[in-house]
Amino acid sequence: MKLRFGLFFLFFGSLFFCAQPSKNPTNDPYSLETLSFLEEVLLDVWESTESRETALSRLRYVCRTRDTDDGFICYTWGLIEFNRENYSESYTAFQKALQKNPNDSLYKNMLRLSAERSNNLPDLKKSSKEGEVMATFSIVMDACREKEPLELSSLILLADVGLLTKDHWKKGVLSSCLSTLTAAERSVLEPKILSPIVYKDRLLKDQMRADPFSKIWDTSYFHKREFGKEREPTKSSITEAWQKVKIAAETGNESLGREGLLSFSREIALAKKKGKADASLAIALEISAKLLLEQDPGYSRLRNLAKEL
Repeated sequence: MKLRFGLFFLFFGSLFFCAQPSKNPTNDPYSLETLSFLEEVLLDVWESTESRETALSRLRYVCRTRDTDDGFICYTWGLIEFNRENYSESYTAFQKALQKNPNDSLYKNMLRLSAERSNNLPDLKKSSKEGEVMATFSIVMDACREKEPLELSSLILLADVGLLTKDHWKKGVLSSCLSTLTAAERSVLEPKILSPIVYKDRLLKDQMRADPFSKIWDTSYFHKREFGKEREPTKSSITEAWQKVKIAAETGNESLGREGLLSFSREIALAKKKGKADASLAIALEISAKLLLEQDPGYSRLRNLAKEL
């Protein structure tokens, strides 16, 4: 969840009141340097018209040249411009934020809203497949509100990606519009409509998407609170390797444990080479694995393998 401006000052204002702000934020959105930079810029934005334009100029420059790993500075710039009703500028800012963090649902929604208000929906629509979906969603919603005919191709696109469900036939903005479809149109669209949204599953997906460790580790067991069930198939090669270690610890099979640990170390080494963010996560997993082998009673049968990490 991104920091709102009010919360930003509430939690961090007193911390940096006496500090000399840095003009060089780091890639870490919560580093002292980055927070100091943002505090200085935001104070200038609200101080006066002259200081505001200078501060925004700095913010734009840093967004384009030194943004954080998750696009936080560009996101901040986008929020300010959106609040000032400079929607074209906010559209550009949220585009750049998404370049850094393409899976952030908040960035996506703010980009879509900015595109709506800046008449950039055609640009968003042709930018990518996901951009086409976001733009189409806005176009369909607007047509429905204005009681204009809905294009069947647009509805099919939304249905194909799971954005149109049976819930929409019964309630909400789209329900009245969908009821005007012809029998022929309904026969094409209805087979593509998903069952009502299971919000528990949607929440799980959102939690996993927001969890940084999901980039390299299968976090579904943690968020589902299904500890001890990690033997099911997983798409994470690091998690798969550690599953072997866990099974070996339960059975006392040191040979299997060494094999799993070797695979785990090899996958960790590969993750470290993918970039700074992945490297930090991989190091954290490596430290956790070593502590488990050294101290957790469940891994006591493989205790002597800890030195191999």
